[in-house]
Amino acid sequence: MDKIVIALNLVIDFLESSEKINEKAIKDYLFNTGFDDHVIRQVMTVLDISNFDGNIWFRVFTKRERNILSQDAISYLQKLHLTGILDPLGLEDVIENALNSDAFKVDVESVKNLVLYSLMERKSLYASGVDEEEDYLH
Repeated sequence: MDKIVIALNLVIDFLESSEKINEKAIKDYLFNTGFDDHVIRQVMTVLDISNFDGNIWFRVFTKRERNILSQDAISYLQKLHLTGILDPLGLEDVIENALNSDAFKVDVESVKNLVLYSLMERKSLYASGVDEEEDYLH
């Protein structure tokens, strides 16, 4: 499980710095970083990428959300959503957790942590753990 969490964390950072995001780019990045095929498959399953061609659903941020989230954090969330990394429920989960934080202004780094926790929680990594030989099923 530790390798998967580390890989997810690296992918979340990679997504911020990459211009073009697609499944192959993420897999290549993880492979070039030194992760084996098993870990890469587990990470891609956790990401459950649904749409790399553009999402037709968009979200308008409220005034309160814009006051709490930095502009860079909002842009990052939109990027994750438009590429399919975060589905609408995942996006709402991250925004809600950001609004409930004690921070005056939530920056990109804080959002990255919230995204990581949301992805892990939605795939029940916290509750069940992942063995080296265990594969996820959709």
